[in-house]
Amino acid sequence: MAYVPRPNDAAPLDPVHQLHRFLHAGRILVAGGWVVLTNATIGDRDANSEHALVGFALLLIGVFLILLSPVANQFPGAARVGAAVADAVLFYFFDILGR
Repeated sequence: MAYVPRPNDAAPLDPVHQLHRFLHAGRILVAGGWVVLTNATIGDRDANSEHALVGFALLLIGVFLILLSPVANQFPGAARVGAAVADAVLFYFFDILGR
């Protein structure tokens, strides 16, 4: 079934802005996940296995955002979820409002 926009749906964002937002958040998550995963598997032999699991989850979420960026306009539901994740990552690491 095709997606039909409803009258109360928010206006879509600028595709270029959305692309850059997904790419920035995806790169942060991939790099962070890779560091945690590498440290948990190679660097620290006494680390808990939960560290490796969290690192792998961060890596997969980052890859999801990077792969979603070129096709976000075709999948608005996935783009909304990706935008929420991207905003959470970017607002957590970078204080946009200067607080």
